[in-house]
Amino acid sequence: SSVPHRYRLKTYAGHYRGEETWRQYCEQVLFGQYDSDYIRRSARRAGSSWQDHMASQGRHHALATPDDVDEWCRLLLDGGRNRRTCYENYYVRVYNFYEHLKSNCQHPHLYNPLLMAAIEYDVTRRVWMYRIDARPEVTERDE
Repeated sequence: SSVPHRYRLKTYAGHYRGEETWRQYCEQVLFGQYDSDYIRRSARRAGSSWQDHMASQGRHHALATPDDVDEWCRLLLDGGRNRRTCYENYYVRVYNFYEHLKSNCQHPHLYNPLLMAAIEYDVTRRVWMYRIDARPEVTERDE
C-alpha cells in the first residue's frame, strides 16, 4: 500500500475495540441529515453486510484496507446484485461513512479506503463507475 505505516488504519485497532462506530454514525449523522424509511433500511442492510465482512477479515469496520473493500465489492456482485444496487444501497453508504470519519477530528482517518480501492482494483472501480455512468450527459453551456 502507498499509505505510510504510521497512517494505516490498522494501527488504531486498540482505539476502536468495542466501539460501535457505524451505529454512532447512523444515529448522530446520517439519520439527522436524511431520516426516511428507505435510508434506515439501506443503512441497516449496508452496515450489516459491511460489518459482517470486516468481522470475517478480523478487523473493525472502521479500519478497512482497500483489499477489504475490493473483496466486499466482489462478494456483492457475485451475490447476484447488479451494479446499481451495489453502488446505491451498499457502496455509497460505506463510502459516506468513511468520508465522515475523515472529516471528524475524533477519528484519525486521513483517507477513504473505498476511494483507494476504486483507484487500485477493477471490481471496485466497476462499482464506483456506476456513479459516473448514471449521470446525465453534460451539454456545453453558452458563455
